[in-house]
Amino acid sequence: DAAGFYVRYLWESEEAAPARDYLAGRGIADATVRDFRLGFAPSAWDRVCAAALAKGFTAAELGQAGLSGRGRRGPVDRFRGRLIFPLADVRGRIRGFGARQMPGGEPPKYLNSPEGPLFHKTDMVYGLDRARAAIAAAGRAIVVEGYTDVLALHQAGFANTVASMGTALTEAQVTELRRVCSSVSLAFDADAAGEEASLRGMAIAEGKGLAVRVV
Repeated sequence: DAAGFYVRYLWESEEAAPARDYLAGRGIADATVRDFRLGFAPSAWDRVCAAALAKGFTAAELGQAGLSGRGRRGPVDRFRGRLIFPLADVRGRIRGFGARQMPGGEPPKYLNSPEGPLFHKTDMVYGLDRARAAIAAAGRAIVVEGYTDVLALHQAGFANTVASMGTALTEAQVTELRRVCSSVSLAFDADAAGEEASLRGMAIAEGKGLAVRVV
């Protein structure tokens, strides 16, 4: 329900026009934005919480889902004025969100759902629900660092691309990938952190029996 709210707000609200322009400026097509269910969080303090409470969800449920924080008069939205990337498991069930700061917005650059009953960042492989069939067909996964890298590569025809939710691959992420392919190509950023992540990811992946190449 929250993901649906964010999606509608991205496409239908005037406040989200800069976010739509930002995505277009990054070369991300509308069809790709819809395919990956991107959304936008209103800048108001409690729009999502108020809508959820009106639908019958409880304040406790909002907290457990990582959608709210504590305000003086009740729950307030965790994500405000940010571009929203739903984070789904391999079956497409949304477990949390990654929220990107808009240009000129308040840091941090990315704010994720907190760790909780549904969301464990180190277990998640971003885009695996969209890429699983292509990975299985190719026998190989391309692993990048960030959300927009995944969108851009899918759009360019590399539908077997996923992201490691940060920099280095974790053992849990490698285990997920090992279920659908026998090799991975690491395409992390060409900076010191990316190089270090490639080396660590390579060691973990090879330890789990995956063949590894670095792009």
